[in-house]
Amino acid sequence: MRTVFFVLVFANVVFLAYRYYVTHYAAPAADPYAQQLQPERIRIVPPEELPRLAASRRGAACLELGPIGAGDAARAEEAVTALAGGAKVTQRRADEPSRWWVYIAPLPTRQAAAQRVAELKRQGIEDSSLVDEAQWRNAISLGVFRSEEAASNRAESLRKRGVRDLQVAPREGAGGRVYVQLRDAPETARLRFVDLREGFPGSDVRDCPNP
Repeated sequence: MRTVFFVLVFANVVFLAYRYYVTHYAAPAADPYAQQLQPERIRIVPPEELPRLAASRRGAACLELGPIGAGDAARAEEAVTALAGGAKVTQRRADEPSRWWVYIAPLPTRQAAAQRVAELKRQGIEDSSLVDEAQWRNAISLGVFRSEEAASNRAESLRKRGVRDLQVAPREGAGGRVYVQLRDAPETARLRFVDLREGFPGSDVRDCPNP
């Protein structure tokens, strides 16, 4: 009996020592407070930054700019080649339904077109852009749309705000559309590639489609 008594005493001492160690010294395996998010490090990204941020973070193997009118494809390819830094630049042609755009016909000089854009801004219209395509140089684009109805609604809205000389027409002819592709480019080139869309109204930057 004495042996059993001492065994029980020893077991209780070991148990109490273990509890004391766990309570005072052992760190929890997973501290939920240490694993929670840090709200002060969260940043809200404005929508206009998303394409640039996506291009810089994802390291896409291939990005493309388009759609671009066939008549302006050479200028677009030159612009992409200038920033490619040796990366591969190609074109992809696609037959797509024409879009419709709202525009002011080409003005006699670049200065006259720039003055008209400034006038539009004074009227509170910020989303206008000068067009550099050969056949439309010095025209002013006020939006590109997928349907004639949407373009007509935009034109009517602008006329009510006092904008004159507006026209609505198909954006492209039968020549189809071109997408300029940039492959395996460094991050700096991808960031600048995103900015090129500003020079080609109606275009956007996206991942190249699968072949």
